[in-house]
Amino acid sequence: MDFSSEIFLPGAADTWRAGFGLGRRLGDFLGQGRLSLPFLITLSGDLGAGKTTFCQGLGQALGIIEPGEIVSPTFTLANEYHGLVDIFHLDVYRLESVEQFREAGLEEYLYRPGLSLVEWPEKLPEDFWPDKRLDLAISFQDGGRLLKALSRPAAIFNIFS
Repeated sequence: MDFSSEIFLPGAADTWRAGFGLGRRLGDFLGQGRLSLPFLITLSGDLGAGKTTFCQGLGQALGIIEPGEIVSPTFTLANEYHGLVDIFHLDVYRLESVEQFREAGLEEYLYRPGLSLVEWPEKLPEDFWPDKRLDLAISFQDGGRLLKALSRPAAIFNIFS
């Protein structure tokens, strides 16, 4: 990881707006041909830090009409949403190995033409994930959240402006 940028999010609405902002930029980049699918965004963070809220904002920006339909896939492992692009929302919290990830049929999502959002990516080795990705972390800080980009694509998307 050679890049780090961060933004403070005072409340849940700010977390949602950060996701929405990134979703709009992704949509613009896709429309301009500056980004191709498949693409992966990983979201690390403690329980309740706002990973799913961030995904709801991102999904609405990408045409998911009812953001409330975007829910945590902790128990289902994967949810699919169809908007301007296909969104594959994965949660690997309950998995303990790459083999379990593969046996659950989740690896195929990473290579389908769409946007994969993976919560709890740290449960698997970093070198398992495709290189074409944006790594984000959300943590609790000072009564709000801190959204931190951990990979260089964040600079390309300018998600913190």
